[in-house]
Amino acid sequence: MSGYMCGPPRDVGEQQAWVLRWFGEWGAGEREEFLAELLDRVVPGKATRLPGSLGGLSLTHRPPSIFRCQLRLWDGWFRNWSVDQRNLLLHRLEERAPDFTDRLYREVALTADPH
Repeated sequence: MSGYMCGPPRDVGEQQAWVLRWFGEWGAGEREEFLAELLDRVVPGKATRLPGSLGGLSLTHRPPSIFRCQLRLWDGWFRNWSVDQRNLLLHRLEERAPDFTDRLYREVALTADPH
């Protein structure tokens, strides 16, 4: 995937390729925030121990960062993907960043009802 896009990615494969590209460029803090967002989408309605969420964005006079724009794009795409498509992204993340997905799965397990 080289060069610039001529418009938004139209299919899920392109969307996921962009998310994975961004993920590779994000620093530790951005990945931590993405983990919190991903956990919130994977286990909706459960309180998480991780800080950050798109719902907690503060209104400022500054334009959003590129990272914030990327998260908003991902969020819109993710909400429209099927379960299989979402799982494909997780599988692709497992291949690229197993420590990241291991942590995600540990956090998901912590949200399980012990009863």
